[in-house]
Amino acid sequence: MNHRKVQFLVLVLVAALSVLGLAQEAKTLVVGIEADALTLDPGNFRHRETETILRNMFDGLVTRTPDGRIVPELAASWERLSDTEWVFYLRDGVTWHDGAPFTADDVVFTVERTVKEGRISGMTSPRKGLLDPVIDAVAMGPLAVKLITSVPFAALPSFLPHTLIVPKHYIEAVGDERFAASPIGTGPFRFVRWDRGQQVVMERYAAYYGGAADLPPVGPALVDRVIFRVLPETSTRIAALRAGDIHIATRIPVDLIPEIEADVNLTVMSVRGTRSAFLEMNVNQPPFDDVRVRRAISYAIDVDLIIEFILNGLATPIPTIMSPDSPFYAPLTPYGYDPEKAKALLSAAGYGAGFTVMIDTQPHFRDVALVIAEMLRDVGIDAKVQEWDWGILQGELLAGRRMMHLGDWGNSTLEPNDIMIPKLVTRERGNFSGYSSRVLEGLIDLAERVTVDPEVRRVAYQIAQQVIYDDAPMAFLWVAQESYGVSRKVVGWEPSPDSRINLHDVDLAN
Repeated sequence: MNHRKVQFLVLVLVAALSVLGLAQEAKTLVVGIEADALTLDPGNFRHRETETILRNMFDGLVTRTPDGRIVPELAASWERLSDTEWVFYLRDGVTWHDGAPFTADDVVFTVERTVKEGRISGMTSPRKGLLDPVIDAVAMGPLAVKLITSVPFAALPSFLPHTLIVPKHYIEAVGDERFAASPIGTGPFRFVRWDRGQQVVMERYAAYYGGAADLPPVGPALVDRVIFRVLPETSTRIAALRAGDIHIATRIPVDLIPEIEADVNLTVMSVRGTRSAFLEMNVNQPPFDDVRVRRAISYAIDVDLIIEFILNGLATPIPTIMSPDSPFYAPLTPYGYDPEKAKALLSAAGYGAGFTVMIDTQPHFRDVALVIAEMLRDVGIDAKVQEWDWGILQGELLAGRRMMHLGDWGNSTLEPNDIMIPKLVTRERGNFSGYSSRVLEGLIDLAERVTVDPEVRRVAYQIAQQVIYDDAPMAFLWVAQESYGVSRKVVGWEPSPDSRINLHDVDLAN
């Protein structure tokens, strides 16, 4: 058959496939996200949006399903050999985006890079705390790795989804800086381009091993290209969604949900998140050095009213710091709204005439802060609200110069130590109230460093929540639902409580 005839037959075949609808344009899925990645190095950040982007290019030993189960990903299985030793058996046939094989050496390299000092450009990984008790990793052949901890660490599998495995051979060849700007992973999509401040572009990795068997379908991604487009303004994200320029819009405020639901081409998808909201008080300065004043604040706030009218019912009240979805949650009775009891406690503490206080917060909490301020004024406290840029406010809070802070804290592992330690132990960076309790720290040590018995750990953390409840270093408010605007063309996606936007299994309808 001559060359001209072959060309003619190819053209006829392409035309026929097009008529039959079998030859389709490449599918590009676009997510409107509120902030750009800080880096593309999975070992060098603590930032929600960065992790959301990177999880589509990198996989971990394990992952978490939308209903919270820990399931195998790059690991095929695992077992605990002793209180301080775990072995992870790795999948065979997995490749990096450059085609090199994934092995146990990559896992060892990743763990050492995370937990050992100075392994990332001479600095300590910001993610070290997520694997804090892990002190070493040892390859036991090409497809098995032993993780060694300094103390019993029963919660290890719950923390591992946040440790994304990186390529030893590539980083050693190009260095940390080059890797952070042009990474390769083992995930369903591979890096194409990063236009800083604008977008991260990635494309389907055809040789993908398939991902977690517990998150079907298993195999290469269903769309050809994914773009995370940076759209900081909520109004801009919604306008782009309505225009069809993006397919998923993150962080939809409750007051704008009706606007999206009124569009026949769009829907709103919500899931209870893992961020506990609270009003923190500086326990080392009067008047909040008196527990009666702190309890009075809790009684003065009508949490149920705020949830109903400000949050449109899209939140769940909490009596202490833990989410109701945590297996360690203690079902205590919330303080409840009782302004008369609040006034009585203030009077007993010597503040019957009230006092003046500033509620510090960020812009997205402004409406809630104003309502809380009004409720505090109803019991005689002259409360005002000040909005801050987080980069400035965080330093002020850590220095103990502020008195009252309205904010929240993520707990995607649903493990108590993942939120109690940073928020309520004085040595950690997120303890803005300055609270300290030897009893609480003793209970945490028992649950995390002494025992791996699940029942002992559960009881220890239930008692810990009672301690927090009684000491009231913060007024505990709610765990809110997180809402996304979604095009009806999006098929097979559901939001995850840990804020992961997993696009491996997502398709776009014609």
